Amino acid sequence: MVAARPNGVAASLLLVATFAACGAAAPAGLVADELPLPHQLREASAVTTVDADTVACVQDEVGALYFVSLSGAQPVRKVEFGPRGDYEGLVRVGEAYWVLRADGVLHELQRAGERFRITRSVTLPPGFRDWESLCHEPASGRLLVMPKDPQSGDKDARDQRPVFAVDPVAAVVDAEPFVVWRRSTWLDQAVARGFDVPVRVSDKGKDKVLLELAFSEMLAARERDQFLLLAAGDRVLLRVDREGRLLGLSRLDPARLPQAEGMTFLADGRLLVVSEADGGQARGVLVTPP
Repeated sequence: MVAARPNGVAASLLLVATFAACGAAAPAGLVADELPLPHQLREASAVTTVDADTVACVQDEVGALYFVSLSGAQPVRKVEFGPRGDYEGLVRVGEAYWVLRADGVLHELQRAGERFRITRSVTLPPGFRDWESLCHEPASGRLLVMPKDPQSGDKDARDQRPVFAVDPVAAVVDAEPFVVWRRSTWLDQAVARGFDVPVRVSDKGKDKVLLELAFSEMLAARERDQFLLLAAGDRVLLRVDREGRLLGLSRLDPARLPQAEGMTFLADGRLLVVSEADGGQARGVLVTPP
């Protein structure tokens, strides 16, 4: 997920250094284009950049942040913030962290001694079963959140992919959606532009794209009003703009990213995608954006 431009790096390093280690040996760090994650992050569900050497992750169902050194210079640090829960999103804005719960509650975390505390909570719009995508959009200053599962209802409702904006200062959800994208539009564009997508031929002789486009993460791209969307089930990464144009699409390697759940731009601009273990080892992989 997008973090605010790194600031207060010294404070962030001090924060990580003062936390008690969670008993694991220091990881190897980012070697070539891969970051092995320890066993306690086997269900890593989100990642955000802290500083030039550190990323923070959340582990599904554990109310804690895990700080991982990209160089391997520090052991993994576990810092608790609350009770168990289905935590699916994480972003850093300044010195605060925001954590997204799958049931539609967004928590703000602030440092409190050797742990974090939940300082504010925002309840997201009803009618959705599973919230997973969270990012910070610098142009608007808003937090953007998107449910993974479409809203129940007719075909039109199931086709929509709405994104909602939260003001992190006032801690309130904007009344109107930030944008409403459509799955059908992207499928049509994928075929028209010849992107590498799985298809089958329908009974009427037309190509049918086999993509559900249920997103596990979104990220504001470096280009204004462009976004990266990660679909774990389809193992694809999309680049779209706010108007709903599909600008790029790439397929992820299932051997390396079997269950891709989170992504962040590192301080040097490279894109790190994090996958759950899915029977193997959880890892982060550097990926070229589409």
